[in-house]
Amino acid sequence: MITASNLRSLAIVAVCILIVACGGGSVQNGNTNQSKPNREPQVVGKPGGTITHRVTTSIKTLNYYQADDEPSVLLTLFLLNDRLVALDHEKQEYVPSLAESYQSTDDGNAVDVVLREGLKFSDGNPITSADVEFSLKGAYDERTASPIFRDALLINGKEIAVKVQDDQRFQLILPERVASIENYLENLAILPKHVLESSKLAEVWKISSDPASVVSSGPFKVSSVLPGEKVVLVRNPHYWKKDSAGTPLPYLDSIVLEVVPDANNAIARLHQNSIDIADRIRTTDYAALKGAESTVRAIDAGPGLASDHIWFNLNRAKKSGESLEATPKHKWFNDKRFRKAVAHAVDRQSIAVNTLQGLATPLFGFVAGGNRAWVNNSLTKAEYDLAKAAELLNEAGFSTKEADGKRQLFDRDSNRVQFTLLVPAENEPRKLMAAVIQEDLGKLGIEVQIAPIDFQGLSERWTTSFDYDAILLGISLTAIDPSSYAGFLPTSGASHQWRPKQTEPATEWEAKVNELFSAQAREIDRAARKQKFDEIQAVFAEEMPIVPIVSRHIVSAVNARIGNHSPSGILPFSLWNAERLFVKN
Repeated sequence: MITASNLRSLAIVAVCILIVACGGGSVQNGNTNQSKPNREPQVVGKPGGTITHRVTTSIKTLNYYQADDEPSVLLTLFLLNDRLVALDHEKQEYVPSLAESYQSTDDGNAVDVVLREGLKFSDGNPITSADVEFSLKGAYDERTASPIFRDALLINGKEIAVKVQDDQRFQLILPERVASIENYLENLAILPKHVLESSKLAEVWKISSDPASVVSSGPFKVSSVLPGEKVVLVRNPHYWKKDSAGTPLPYLDSIVLEVVPDANNAIARLHQNSIDIADRIRTTDYAALKGAESTVRAIDAGPGLASDHIWFNLNRAKKSGESLEATPKHKWFNDKRFRKAVAHAVDRQSIAVNTLQGLATPLFGFVAGGNRAWVNNSLTKAEYDLAKAAELLNEAGFSTKEADGKRQLFDRDSNRVQFTLLVPAENEPRKLMAAVIQEDLGKLGIEVQIAPIDFQGLSERWTTSFDYDAILLGISLTAIDPSSYAGFLPTSGASHQWRPKQTEPATEWEAKVNELFSAQAREIDRAARKQKFDEIQAVFAEEMPIVPIVSRHIVSAVNARIGNHSPSGILPFSLWNAERLFVKN
């Protein structure tokens, strides 16, 4: 689950975040052998009706600028407000939204944008270029203190300027050339200048505010709020979208976002028809629903943008100053042959199919299974192969002995190969994975001790004290673009897990990744950019700084009466096409 604490550091499309847990058709690419999810085809719906969508924690604000938890982002960025561009989750392509068109200038230093004609806020006032300028300046204003969206809209810490030409046309002046302006345009909710220009933006539209005061640009507007319990939205009669038959969207009269923290209660409510949609249900609930005759359908949306992987401590010293370089473990972990042997020894298919009951996709690179657009389809896979693993270890000077009826692995200095694998205590799927990995590595003679610890303590170990051997965790992205890996790939990145926050790259291959990542971020030609990002993935497959395990799937439950339900593995999951959802009967 993406929690409020780690979502606070999330820039919706610009960074990667650590994940403690997530829910669990997948994608045909270099990371998986499965096919695309079998989603319900989108059809012309009928107007009317109400649906109830479960959220797991309370919505904290109605103010886009102040949203820093998943339910509040869901509400303010995706349901109440619209953006200049949006992601089509089925095609994994950006499409114009409030912007009718946008085009980079020849020098790449600016973007010319044209708004659609006749756009209106929920109060009937027109949406103009001035509203875009106001919304962007509001996000940047330090007095607004936007916890996530200010950073998401900065380009290398610098602001984008707006040059208004007329009500429909404006130019975005970029502080430097970027490969994909969509990463920024899809993060900017367009807010009403005529309502908010005299307000303190940090203080408007609190959860206790009068719902009538909230003016929206998206498909819905606020009808009522019961803080801590639910938010009721009704259709925005001035929303711009229409279906292929010319019917105004959204179809629904209203959506209720209801807080149901308990998973058992959520399943019961689904069966009682008092909840219509619940995202990221448990594996056990998915299995139960698939085998039952019920009006509730369980849908495997396929892998999302989260990964599960192992990394080893490659740091030269602990925070205390104690050197690690002379230790046997440091020598093992810094030998890529050891890391690649571990990769070949893990039976990902068994973990995906048996341990996680089919709700995961084997992973062979750092790009998660849900990212069809940017995965390297030619990636060399470290398939399960114990003979290959033993060959790599032998090449690196390791040897095995039989003792007490089992195989034991030793290095060339006769040190027994054993290490401790830390795993977040809160995450049941990862603890199950760790047990399989322990057994798999035992076949090579490697003794693994599993140590579940709380996420806060685990995070402190790898980010601060550097007091650990290996960790089973992962990253979770919030968008498909390569720029989302800015915290993970460059050596200075906060989420550069195996050797974080380096001032200089410790190895030649890390320096190469730095160079390639910087180059792809400036490359406007998509094919050339893809080639550079593919090369980064190939470097990782060769050096194996992380040992990829699986991408777990996003699993949703929905009442069969809901039409056009086509859940995505990317936030906002079942509500990415909320304006097209409808009630069948």
